[in-house]
Amino acid sequence: MKLVIAATPKVAIPAIEELKRKHQISIVTQPDRPAGRGKALTPTEISQEYPEALKPETDEELASILKDCDLFITIGFGRLLPEEVLNIPRFGGINLHFSLLPKWRGAAPVQRAIEAGDKLTGVTVFQMDSGMDSGPIWEQIEYPISYGMDSPKLFDALSEIGKDALQIAITRIIKGESPRKQSGEITFAKKVLKSECVIDWSNDAETIIRKIRAFGFNPGITARIRNEQIKIEDARVSNVVLPTAQLNSNCEVGTGRGSITLLRVTPAGKRSMTAQEWINGFKPKDGECFD
Repeated sequence: MKLVIAATPKVAIPAIEELKRKHQISIVTQPDRPAGRGKALTPTEISQEYPEALKPETDEELASILKDCDLFITIGFGRLLPEEVLNIPRFGGINLHFSLLPKWRGAAPVQRAIEAGDKLTGVTVFQMDSGMDSGPIWEQIEYPISYGMDSPKLFDALSEIGKDALQIAITRIIKGESPRKQSGEITFAKKVLKSECVIDWSNDAETIIRKIRAFGFNPGITARIRNEQIKIEDARVSNVVLPTAQLNSNCEVGTGRGSITLLRVTPAGKRSMTAQEWINGFKPKDGECFD
């Protein structure tokens, strides 16, 4: 089968590698975009892994690529496409989504599942239509979210089972089977905003820990102390009693209910380090608090 796979993030790589063993594939990704402080043009993670990937700028250019393919597959492509484009391939287009639809439709299903404290997630392969993650389902595979799992680990796990879900879906498509309609409660996984990623120390310890595990890798969770920003990469719940936002020399911080222990941080303008390394240099004063 001739496949066109459109993807942007590296979590698509396991599926691409699996599919290219059994099918004739072409890879599509987003054009290079300005990124970083210097706003230099930067290729996507998929473009870096597969330099041969095509980079259509418009729907018309993408439509031209799809003319001779049997099936179009998207994995984190980051673009809503019109039905006239999706209907070009013989079997239309399918998407690999990292949640159990219709739960967590949208841009950040992995992060929102962790933030919400979900115990179960998974992957869904569905037939794309003009809506956002609303099409009928070809295959779903469940995956438990273990306590302490962060976004990078969950992305890795889901990318591995995602390749299996895609193979099952393709087999069903070839056999002429029909997908089933989505059913159940619809929830939306809105894009993570930087404004959400500043710690509110009045929240309880568990809520703060979930946010760190959900957003700590990208875009990053931050806090301020002595008028400087610090990125908090990892932490755990502590049983120490401290006033809200107060930091002690054991890397513990009080919250609205309970406390947390900082494990890894990146101070402004410095490298990533253990929280204890940072504390040894920072030397918090008695009663000192985060802003």
